[in-house]
Amino acid sequence: MKFCGIDSIDDAEKIIGADLQIGEDELPAPGEGAFYTFRLRGCRVYAIEDGKEDLIGEVTDILDGGTPILRVGSGKDETLIPFAETMIRKIDLDGKRIEVKLPEGLRELNK
Repeated sequence: MKFCGIDSIDDAEKIIGADLQIGEDELPAPGEGAFYTFRLRGCRVYAIEDGKEDLIGEVTDILDGGTPILRVGSGKDETLIPFAETMIRKIDLDGKRIEVKLPEGLRELNK
């Protein structure tokens, strides 16, 4: 990768630690069945159990690591949900809605 106007090590050292940002409209379209994880922020997360749904909260952050983790809610009501196929049942980005099936005790573990 090369940046316009950065033509030497001295030029590059001047921007160490700088953030690189591009507009959302400049991102390439994700492939079929893929999406950008930042679009999960603001989605409402519902636990689905026996046909009933329980609102857990809203995605406030995505923690990156081996498996991304959804931070849902905040403070005492925060729930950390691994972004794993076994838990995520449905994602509707246009409707800002995520349905999950959580293992027993996960919500209590987060309190």
